[in-house]
Amino acid sequence: MTGYGRDRERRRRTRTLLGIGYLAALTALLGLKTGWVPAVVTLLGLLALAYAAPSVIVWRDTRAERRRRVAGQAPSWPAQLPAQVALRLGAKAPGRHARRADEVGELFGRLSLRNGELRWEPRKGDRDRGVGALTFDRSWTTEVISLWGPGDQGCLTLTSPDGTAADIWVRHPTDLRRTLTALVR
Repeated sequence: MTGYGRDRERRRRTRTLLGIGYLAALTALLGLKTGWVPAVVTLLGLLALAYAAPSVIVWRDTRAERRRRVAGQAPSWPAQLPAQVALRLGAKAPGRHARRADEVGELFGRLSLRNGELRWEPRKGDRDRGVGALTFDRSWTTEVISLWGPGDQGCLTLTSPDGTAADIWVRHPTDLRRTLTALVR
């Protein structure tokens, strides 16, 4: 994972832990006002909702991907490409992203595997604004890391032969790792 990726994960982990602390403080305040039973029931309900929502999203995405593969389409994964990486590799970024070299935003799209090459394609709205796709051939080395937290997230680090590294945030990293490992064999 690149320095940008480590910083992004540190920020995400910090936000998650602060959110959990905030939720605990609110539960304690609610417990003081209403009693501990309603506070604990509310806390358990919020935690169940926080776990269930990403699980439903991942489950629906897994089903859709299974249907795509059965229909004969190439394997693909939802992916976010940092705007810095898109600009550095020559893909035009939309709107305000195109004017800043130090951009920290991410572009949404899909990562697919076709003919042994990984290809990141932007979502339709960004394609309509002129954002192009990026292709990573077999000369790029890959490393897939599963990340801590809900939503089955991971980081795909691609390194070119000249040492240029790029992080792409993906869903279902274990499936991506398994597919890339089968490709190498």
